[in-house]
Amino acid sequence: MWDVLWQPGQFFKALAERKPNFVAPFFIVVASTVAASLGQVLLVRLLPSFVPGGLPVQLVFALLGGVVFGMLLWGLGGLIIRLLAGPDSRAWEVYGWASVPALLVGLVLVPLGALFPITGDLSPLPPATDPEALRAWQREYQQVVGAAIGTRVLQGLGIAGSLWSFWIIWSGLKVLAPSRALLATLGVAVVSLAFTLWGILAQR
Repeated sequence: MWDVLWQPGQFFKALAERKPNFVAPFFIVVASTVAASLGQVLLVRLLPSFVPGGLPVQLVFALLGGVVFGMLLWGLGGLIIRLLAGPDSRAWEVYGWASVPALLVGLVLVPLGALFPITGDLSPLPPATDPEALRAWQREYQQVVGAAIGTRVLQGLGIAGSLWSFWIIWSGLKVLAPSRALLATLGVAVVSLAFTLWGILAQR
């Protein structure tokens, strides 16, 4: 796994000589989204939550949501590479292995959220029968979370991890589909950065 981080060209040259294997790339993506989901729940566990049942229920939802989102992310990311780089790109393997930086970010987020949870002076969650008060509370919640140091650290790590992943994708496609490496990498980058920007703006 360390080779794909530091010597992705050599890693994918060796990969090209082996038969396709989707197991490890799939689990890398799913593990990264599960770790990120669990870490985010731990990060905001001291704040009021929409989910009843306390932290255990929130962790279960985070686990299930992380698994589902990871499956969708792996499918979508691989599909973008497959459409832009062609059938020789081994798209889903490339996307999965390129998600190792995201897995590392997720593994950092879990202890970060556990040790440094976000705190804030939030009013109690208003009843669902008062939509105006609920929207005002959501804006207040997003402001508290968005201004927290832990959120800023997470955003910085996420951007760094994304750039690292793009480099791995580009390095892999230079080996597997060199004529379309740049196009496919830019396609993944545009979609990924759009989601990242949306997530940042949603917390403002």
